Amino acid sequence: MVEEWASAAAGGNPAALRRLLSAISSGRLAHPALRRVLADAADVEDAAQETLIAVSRGIGTFAGRARFTTWLHRVATNAALDVLRRRDRGGIPSQDLPEPALRAGELRRMSSIAATRLDVENAMRLLPDRYREALRLREWEQRSYEEIAAELDLPVNTVRTHISRGRRLLAVYLTAGAARQDTR
Repeated sequence: MVEEWASAAAGGNPAALRRLLSAISSGRLAHPALRRVLADAADVEDAAQETLIAVSRGIGTFAGRARFTTWLHRVATNAALDVLRRRDRGGIPSQDLPEPALRAGELRRMSSIAATRLDVENAMRLLPDRYREALRLREWEQRSYEEIAAELDLPVNTVRTHISRGRRLLAVYLTAGAARQDTR
């Protein structure tokens, strides 16, 4: 239904746009993309609201060449990055900032999280397509095995196998990448 509403909304149907925005909000469809960029729950909620605004303003640019969720995740990622930029420009009142010692530790942690995410994304690119897509839908989009099976037109047990094998391969790639970095 979301795909149909997105196409109709892109064509200028206001009722379809209302249904689409409601589905995005109630189904928290943008949250996986937002959580990849933002750690703070309040920031995720701010970015979710900005995502809804961006979708309503930019739905006319959705051409349907890719799935709507792919387009939505790009919009959500941009909204999350905007939230981060605002914070970096001093958009937070100074009384809300942690003490300098905590700030340095938090920055190291965030840097580590960003590096880990990049490592995972790079390792994901090495996976065979059938494992990568099933794993992406499960881990990043938080889809059920049944939803993934329907989307990929596969039996549920095959999806479970692809995800299991994908996770094992991903662990091998990540371990190999960490070993390469340790020898530098």
